Amino acid sequence: MERNLEPVFDFTTDESRILIRQGEAKVRLNGKDFTGEGEVYLELLPRAGIYFTGKFNIEGIQDIPNGSAEYDSFLFEGREVDGFCVKDRLSPDFEDFKVKWCPTSEPIIGVGDENTRIHSAVFHLFNFVDYGGESRRQVVGGVAIKLLDLTCDEWNVELKSLSTTTKKFKQLSESGGYRLTHVGSINKSDGALFSGKAAEGILIALQYFLSFVKGGWCNPVCAVGFDESGGRVWETWSSPRELWHAPASWFDPHHGQQISTLFPDFMRRLEKDDWRKALEEVIYWYLNANNSSRGIDAGIILTQAAIEKLSYEYAVRDKGLLNKDGFKRLNAANQFRQLFSSLGIRLEIPSECPKIKRLANENNWDAPDALTTIRNSLVHPDRKGGLFEAAVCYEAWNLGLWYLEMGLLAICDYTGTYGNRLNSERYVGQVEEVSWAKND
Repeated sequence: MERNLEPVFDFTTDESRILIRQGEAKVRLNGKDFTGEGEVYLELLPRAGIYFTGKFNIEGIQDIPNGSAEYDSFLFEGREVDGFCVKDRLSPDFEDFKVKWCPTSEPIIGVGDENTRIHSAVFHLFNFVDYGGESRRQVVGGVAIKLLDLTCDEWNVELKSLSTTTKKFKQLSESGGYRLTHVGSINKSDGALFSGKAAEGILIALQYFLSFVKGGWCNPVCAVGFDESGGRVWETWSSPRELWHAPASWFDPHHGQQISTLFPDFMRRLEKDDWRKALEEVIYWYLNANNSSRGIDAGIILTQAAIEKLSYEYAVRDKGLLNKDGFKRLNAANQFRQLFSSLGIRLEIPSECPKIKRLANENNWDAPDALTTIRNSLVHPDRKGGLFEAAVCYEAWNLGLWYLEMGLLAICDYTGTYGNRLNSERYVGQVEEVSWAKND
């Protein structure tokens, strides 16, 4: 049964508290069980999170000494939710008491399990990017809906904007926060059923892929799995991971095809156990480093830790260019040089970094020398050279992130275009070919 791809929950509302599900709740308080009415909510303010609430009859509460309440567990529809009570209160008429429960981690499998058989799944994206270009389009009520197809060996993923997407991006630019901007679907390429465990795996992969596209965290939220007749058989409850910000990244919003071009090769890398762990770690560092509000200095250090990790994974574990001990004997600059030169990424400092380029000319540095010297001045300020001025550090932060983006794209065998973050005068839509594609 084909589904019309639309949000499954009422996430297009401007309300900051959205009901996900109602059901039976049970709480154990000082060893005594109370059963009542429960609800699951997505709360968006002040920070996004999934919360559970329960409303319980007061009978028996008088047996608990005042001030000694200890919550042992909270269950929703028979499933225990690891977490803790963040708020409890008696009703004004003293007939019931309410509990607000915060899970210790997300996502939470709320319906079905890892063995549930799924025909298709729908997920929601908050604060994604307003992609355009060669995406498919539908006109609904005079509004252009942008659809993007992502395909790899066994998965088909469709991304779709909404009739409210333009409005939501305007609200985000004006007031920040969290807004639903897109919805997505997941199917097997051959139409076969897939398990809840497989659904969890592809959703994790999409989190890292879509976040790398944006340059900031963007995770699939509240995915729902359907069987062949369209019945809801599996649900995972989660919240958007990061408040709105619009970081620089390699992706150009006017070239949506960059997303679909990268997707299959990114997924193939992620399917390999060693690469999956390494890419998740490297992208985690990249996303934190790319958020300038967390500090340029910290971003420089995180970026270069990610490049070292990427270099080790590529040179030692993937290609066998060096053994473990040989890699460790290289200083950081040579580790960077090994990675960039092997991938066909230029080593000379680009003209878009004039302050670093001037220093490099004076000291006979290439880019790995410059990046590691500036990084060392932050972590070892007593070393020769001292601290560099803020403008130099900013260029080093941006240049390091450019190299990390290029390294990730090259490792994924990407040969498309990209938006060059180093070009401060670049307009949206202006793209370049990756250097290794030029050299082919």
